Formats: sequence, C-alpha cells, structure tokens
Amino acid sequence: MAGLPRRSSYSHWYPEFKVKVPKITANGFVKETKKEVDFLIEDLGRYINFLVEVKTADTRIDNDARVQLETYLKYSNTRFGVLIDPYLVEIYQYKELQFSLVSEHTIQNPSQVQPVADFLKSFLEKIKMRTIAIYTTKGGVGKTTLVVNLAYELATQGNRVLVIDLDDQANASLSLGVNKAEEFDNASSLEEFEEIIQSFEERKEVFEFITNYKLPSFNYKDYIYSSKLNNILNQTNSYGKVDILPSSFKTRNVENLPLGHLPQKFLDKALRQSGIAQDYDYAIIDTPPSSTLSVINGLYAAQYVVIPSQMEYFSVYGIINPISFTKTVREEAENRAFILGIVPMMTESKVILHSNMKKIVAQRYPHLRIFQEIKRAIAVGKASQDRLPLSLYAEQNTGAGDVKKQFSILTKEILSEIHKRENSIGR
Repeated sequence: MAGLPRRSSYSHWYPEFKVKVPKITANGFVKETKKEVDFLIEDLGRYINFLVEVKTADTRIDNDARVQLETYLKYSNTRFGVLIDPYLVEIYQYKELQFSLVSEHTIQNPSQVQPVADFLKSFLEKIKMRTIAIYTTKGGVGKTTLVVNLAYELATQGNRVLVIDLDDQANASLSLGVNKAEEFDNASSLEEFEEIIQSFEERKEVFEFITNYKLPSFNYKDYIYSSKLNNILNQTNSYGKVDILPSSFKTRNVENLPLGHLPQKFLDKALRQSGIAQDYDYAIIDTPPSSTLSVINGLYAAQYVVIPSQMEYFSVYGIINPISFTKTVREEAENRAFILGIVPMMTESKVILHSNMKKIVAQRYPHLRIFQEIKRAIAVGKASQDRLPLSLYAEQNTGAGDVKKQFSILTKEILSEIHKRENSIGR
C-alpha cells in the first residue's frame, strides 16, 4: 500500500536479513556474530535502502529496540531504519556515526493500515532521487550539451541536480566550471599546461568516489563541487542547484578495477550507501561514447536512459548499439536503465535527410519516444564555447531564443515520460 511490493523491478524485500556484528569475547578477541533484521527493503525507484524491525503489542518499541536498530544500521552500512509496533512508527537515520530520529507517526487505530502506508510513502518521497544517464556510442552528437542544459533546466524548476561526469574527456566538468577551464585557456606554455593537469592528481573526484565508498571516513560531500551556475541560480530564488561529481584523465582508471569485486556496480553502490539521495532530486550521468566499464557503471546506476543522436545515415544506424548495450545491462541490473527515448540533435528543417531519418527512427523503434529535437544553430556552439546553458546564453543573445525553447520543451517531455513510467508501476 506504500508502493513497495515485495518483489518487482523496483522493490525487493529480504526477510531475516543477516548483519555481521563484531563481539568482544571474554579473552579479548573480536569475533563476528550474525544478527537478523526482520527486513531489508531496497527501494530502487527512490534510490534508497532501509531496514525494518517489527515489534508486537507485547514487545513495544523501547530503548533496547532503538539501540538494536542503531547497531544494525551501523554494521550493515544502511542509512535509514524503521521501527514499528501496532501503535507507533519511528524512522531513524544513521549518518556520520550519529543515530537520530527523523520522523514518527502515532497509529490511532491498528486495524487501519492506510494511514501508516501514507506516512511511509510521504517520507520516502522526501528522499527520492531519480538517476538519468545520457548515453550514446557515437561522439560529437551533443551529448554533453544535452547533459548541461537538462541539468540547468531542471534546476530552474527548483530541483537539486547532481551531474556525474563519467567521461574522461571531462567536458561536463569543464562546462560547469570545476576543471580550471579558464586556466587551461590562459596557459601560455607546455609547462603551465602540465602543471594544471598535475593539480588534478590529488583531487577527489568520480574515480575516488566509486572506489572509496567503503572506507569508514567516506563522506560523499568531499567529492562534490558546486558548479558556477549556482551563483546565478541563487540570484533567481529558484531554490535549485547544479553540483558536479567531476571527472578528469583519472577516470580512465575505472577500466582497471578488479573484476572479481563486481566493479560494474561500484557507482550504484556508492550512490546508494552514501546517503546522497537525500540531498538531490536528480542525478544526470554523462557517460563516455563507448561500451566500457565506465559506461556500465553509469547504466547500472541509472533508473532512466536518454539517447541523443544526429539524424544522419550512420548515426541513425548506430542507435542500435546504445539500445542493445543498455538492454544487456538492464537484464543484469534487474530492469533498471529504462530507455525513455531518443533526442534528435543538430537537425535542420530544410534538410530532407533529417526529417526522413527521424521518420525511419520512429518506425524502427515504435516503443521509444522521439523527444523534442534540438536544431542546429550557431548559438549552440557559441553557448558551449562560452560554457553556458542556452537559457543563460539567450538572455544576452536574441538569436538563441528558439534553441532555449527547445531545451525547455525537451525537459518537460522527459519529466512527463518519467512520471508516466512511474505511474504505470504504481508510483
């Protein structure tokens, strides 16, 4: 009734979930004992895991139960826990070694389940984060332009947006002002250029994020940077923001992760276990134009996938590659990475080829939505060169107005498709 069926593509229940709890023996040795929590629930739709401990009318929620839940959360590396008996529901958070009550609900009538379900559903909606991967296997189609503009459009609507840059070319990181673009532009010698490159060696970014998440000292905020767009967003009182988990040449190291440790799940696990979902409404994942381990990490972590493509012969033919690869990952990721649709990029109204290719795509992939097209315009290139979203660039350049509207419409269409998908599965 709270929207969490026991087994579905977006919800898994694990009864009698075992947690390894260390115990000091009489002779001073530490050994692990296995404790059982009533339930571990994975809510893949909201990107959160939580434990549930059920008490009866005879064994009501008390301090012993709370201490027990704190122990379970601590040693299972789970952020949220629920205690419930016939008269009370308490939701706790374990974060930065602190155990705290975040919400509670008094049950007036134990025979009425719906008020309890509504309370739980309301709480879960507050910590919901949607993840969208922008993915294509062909470079030069405007992928990063789509990432930056989608992130900004969502932020202007009051959403908290995190851009995750998995592309080692780091164009999204450059565009959003965290990769020293101005310093690169002003470098006058090879030595200066090399010095800037070396400055990234010690920075915590996406590669460190997905490899350090198990460390006791891990704090996801150490890896996230505020984009230059936030100064502008603050002035508009939109309450939205765009932060970035940046990339650099170090992101290539993802391909060398040890295969025996399920490296394709590292980003997904890091996002889930870090508790990052409470601070963001959307995560936009910029994947490299390839079929590498970085891409698999991005697709495995994504609830939704959007595929940008030019309406050219080989680009259209190449759409089958990201669709096929995403479906393969989707099967392994238990029906995540749902393809929302295709975005025609750099189209021209007067080019018959583009309109014909668009029709062919619609016929070939009738189950996929063809979103608002982004037409070729000088403004797109100039905005990218100035490292600005089209909505900001258009404020000073009247010729960019049409493309600004296209990105606005596209964002609304993507959100509509997400809501349609979620409503169809009982959200």
